[in-house]
Amino acid sequence: MSSLNGWHKGERTIQEKLEFHGAVSQSWTQIKGELPEQHRNFYSTCLPFIPITTLDSMGRPWSSILAGPDGEIGWASSETYDQLTMRAKVWDGDPLKANADYHADTADASKRKMLIAGIGVQFSTRRRNKFAGSVKTIENQGGLVDICTSVNEAIGNCPKYITIRNLVPFPHTTPRVTYQEINLPPTGRLSSDLIAFIHSSDTVFLGSSYWASERDAPRFPSHLGMNHRGGKPGFVRVRNDGRTLVLPDYSGNRLMTSLGNIEATPLASLTFPSFINGSLLYVTGIAHNLVGAPAQAIMPSQNVLTTIEITGYIFIEDALPVRQREGTEPQRSPYAPPVKLLKEEQASSTYFSTEDTIHATLSRIELHSSDLATFTFESPHKLDIIPGQAAILNFTSFLGALPYKHMAPENPNLVNDDRIRTWTISWCSSWTLVADGVGTTFSLTMRLKPGGAVTGALFNIANKLSAVRPELLEDSRPLGLNVTLVGIAGGFVLEPTDPHEDTEIAVSREEEQMSVQKNAPRKLLWIAGGIGITPFLAMLSGISLYSTEYEITLLLSTREPDVMLSLLSHAIEVAAHEVKLVVHVFSSTNQFKNSLPSSASLHRHYGRITSSFISDFKAECVYVCGPEIFEREVTQGVVGKVRREGFAY
Repeated sequence: MSSLNGWHKGERTIQEKLEFHGAVSQSWTQIKGELPEQHRNFYSTCLPFIPITTLDSMGRPWSSILAGPDGEIGWASSETYDQLTMRAKVWDGDPLKANADYHADTADASKRKMLIAGIGVQFSTRRRNKFAGSVKTIENQGGLVDICTSVNEAIGNCPKYITIRNLVPFPHTTPRVTYQEINLPPTGRLSSDLIAFIHSSDTVFLGSSYWASERDAPRFPSHLGMNHRGGKPGFVRVRNDGRTLVLPDYSGNRLMTSLGNIEATPLASLTFPSFINGSLLYVTGIAHNLVGAPAQAIMPSQNVLTTIEITGYIFIEDALPVRQREGTEPQRSPYAPPVKLLKEEQASSTYFSTEDTIHATLSRIELHSSDLATFTFESPHKLDIIPGQAAILNFTSFLGALPYKHMAPENPNLVNDDRIRTWTISWCSSWTLVADGVGTTFSLTMRLKPGGAVTGALFNIANKLSAVRPELLEDSRPLGLNVTLVGIAGGFVLEPTDPHEDTEIAVSREEEQMSVQKNAPRKLLWIAGGIGITPFLAMLSGISLYSTEYEITLLLSTREPDVMLSLLSHAIEVAAHEVKLVVHVFSSTNQFKNSLPSSASLHRHYGRITSSFISDFKAECVYVCGPEIFEREVTQGVVGKVRREGFAY
């Protein structure tokens, strides 16, 4: 029999905050009171390990990992529809041991019932199911733990955000606790290597609890929750205090059971697994859900998130008895959105408050090819933009908000599309010696993305205007196409980082001039892949903002050299003073003209940029911008300081 009779107060609260309540008011009936036959077979025949949640002596949830003794399947069984039995390997340090001992030893009959929740995830198929209930019996048997659970909640979950992995048994583990703070002091924090471990993770298991009041208990009994959260590596962030984790919430089934538990009982646990070396990081802490402006104040453009202030943690090496098969790579979920950084991680970025909305109007369009164009926007506000930074734009007013979609196999990006996009600014009016007017005009040079909602709409407009109203390409303001400027982001800029800033960390003008006299000119190597040339166009256009003299070598890999050289030539002409620039173009054709001004020299190369070619250059700093695989390949030949700007927006 199910323990549910509707949504409890925490679930109703978060559903109402997100305006989901009407759509899911009766969806609690999807949570069954017993294990369906397919779930029973799933737990018994498909899983080498099962993450579970239990409570410690202080009522804090901890997320444990129960596994078969040799990393094989078949260690769990279900004799009846309301029972799941597991003969599991539990290593020293896993929270289950201490939590089970507490419940076995307590003399308080009201606490004797040990609650439990778990989730099964088959990483080869992205299949997952959840259960919750209580522990009927738990016993040690020859180094293994026999757990018999009584299940009164069961539900299947969608496959979104699960990373596909080819996992194989790894029976010869030697688990060892290397960090442990069961009760982290108020000034305690995670070590830098544990923070790096979190930032490398693409999978986490989230434990939660709902502790019912005496009045609510008959209808909504206390229970635990266990869920999977996944994304791209680094989707969970760590705040500067070294103890507060930030977990963004992605579009799901709208039931909000995990966040509902946290809303009612502000505690949570997280367990981060490494499928490469078997390490496990367990944390528990105080949790809070943030919605709207409070969430965006911490993680800009993220509307819903959960913070977990760690009150205890354990790190165990070489524990998980399964590993990713050697020679295989994880297959990231197509639904996972790009990683969003915390506001405090973006010191060089500026985000505008929702109360002080800044609009920009499309004013000009220049088509360079069928899939490359520059869109220019005007804003009445004076904007402080450093060459190389990017504009964060909200196109909701332009395209309209997307209705909720649970799954979208034809285009998974639609599920989490908030209509916010980021592009590097290729030119800005404030970079000229004489700024025109009180507002700011800026240009975005962008590539048409196949299936892209925003670029698709912009290029459709550009192509239609080109065909029927070409005069509106030169002046697009009559169209009245407005967008909201969310912020200016990015630190991929020339050093010194901010030519307008006079702070203790900035180089003073006098010191800068002395440095220039001693080391001038500064030698830089720029490496661009295709549209990755955009920040370099900006740096050239705004180079007059810096008193430093530069000698720049640009290596450009492109399929359309004539188009790219035309853009580059325009940027050089915009620059207020002459730049010593040497350009090496790598392409599948040598049949392109030299449109660069005489101050720049051009060298043609057939094929791709090689690491051996790069290694011949000596530069004070190397700037690289292009697709991830391009950046990875070209930086193999780089020695010294490297700054990267990928396409991870």
